[in-house]
Amino acid sequence: MRFKLIISAVIFQILALFAMLANAFAPLYFGKEIRVNVNLYDPRDLLRGNYVKLQYDFARDLPSIYYEDEHRIGMESDKIYVSLKQDENGTYVREGYSFERPKEGVFITGFMNYYDITFGIEAFFMPRDKAIEMEKNIRNNGAYAILAVMDNGKARVKEILPKSKKFNENINR
Repeated sequence: MRFKLIISAVIFQILALFAMLANAFAPLYFGKEIRVNVNLYDPRDLLRGNYVKLQYDFARDLPSIYYEDEHRIGMESDKIYVSLKQDENGTYVREGYSFERPKEGVFITGFMNYYDITFGIEAFFMPRDKAIEMEKNIRNNGAYAILAVMDNGKARVKEILPKSKKFNENINR
């Protein structure tokens, strides 16, 4: 009896791990690819490794959200939805934001973190040499982020491209 319980617990933990991995990688396989403008800098961290910190144009200048209830100023559990529309260059830009899930269109789900909003796509890990080369290219020309966005607003970074590099014009056209 005890042996079956231990085996069940181990199997449950393994299945839970696979479910978390599937949830994290689902946007890469099932999401719609979009191109957005991005700014970045390269903070090297001994604990996290080589990654690029990303700042998106659609997330800039989102208004500060205040609630009448002074105990609920930007709590972590509050979701925000940023609607995106495609401009004439094929790049997606912010159309608006809402606290209710949009019924149609492309949107990204963010979470209020007191006075900041996070979307879960603020860091992109890459090898050190590639990160240094990317930083040099982008310093002069800027960059695009290719995001995979699911219907529920969950997004994941697929690739970072310098603006000087040719972009696959077939994406979302």
